[in-house]
Amino acid sequence: MTNPTISAVICTYNRADRLCLAIDGLKSQTLAQDRFELVVVDNASTDNTKAVCDDYQRQLPNLVYRYEPIQGLSTARNTGLRVAKGDYIAYLDDDAIPCASWLEDIVTAFTTVEPQPAVMGGPIYPIWEQDPPGWMHHYVQGYFTILDHGAQPRWFPKDEYPYGANMIYRRDVLLKHGFSEELGRDGQSLLSDEERLLNLTIEAEGGKFYYLPSASVQHWVPKERISRSWLLKRCYWQGRSGAVVDQTLGVPLMQQRIKGLRGICNIKRWVSQILPDAQRRIRTGTWLAWYWGYLQQTFY
Repeated sequence: MTNPTISAVICTYNRADRLCLAIDGLKSQTLAQDRFELVVVDNASTDNTKAVCDDYQRQLPNLVYRYEPIQGLSTARNTGLRVAKGDYIAYLDDDAIPCASWLEDIVTAFTTVEPQPAVMGGPIYPIWEQDPPGWMHHYVQGYFTILDHGAQPRWFPKDEYPYGANMIYRRDVLLKHGFSEELGRDGQSLLSDEERLLNLTIEAEGGKFYYLPSASVQHWVPKERISRSWLLKRCYWQGRSGAVVDQTLGVPLMQQRIKGLRGICNIKRWVSQILPDAQRRIRTGTWLAWYWGYLQQTFY
């Protein structure tokens, strides 16, 4: 395709079975196929991802396959940006399924909302492989890539942004910066927050973020993630990622260490760990894990 309006970019690693569901969702879009392209970035998969894409290309002439040998989500996203030709770049996780009007509603909003958003995002509803536990406090759902700000379109508040499973950038905005390849998961490190660093930069330049409730996706939550141990590990690495972001933004090292120590030494959070309220324990426990990761990163 030479002039698609929007490019849907899926970065994938060894999830050919889930990737099929994401591609099926894009195959069923209400937006005409000649107005969008699908870019699949195969991030060094060792399963049958390429064979799956080859098969779909017979049905979807607008599917572009690109192999990226350097592992890393940020690297794969930047590769997708270089390949994509659309005015808008819509990132979709390889284990997410878009609603039928996903692309059409995004394009309509970008062309009608004033001022024009720099970035857009919609709800992310979970598909639980097993029922979530009773300790699943609404506060921690973001760590499971769940996002729901209600049924009304609105601007994201300051310091709140779309999540990576359903985030759409204007191409001109994204080309100015791209994703930091010092962050982003790569199969070894669990450092993340590359999206947050990019979004903070865009926000500092005056870019606005728009929440579009009709542009929803469903996101797979595998059973191995539905545990306290996984959640606390996730929070620990999120804290380390937060420290890297602050270092990149020039926050003084001593200021970072004081922030980490204050978070770790919060007596109320430690007392909460012996209280009978399971949701409160998990909520405060995630903060302790986050600040412990943040503090540790300041010594690397």
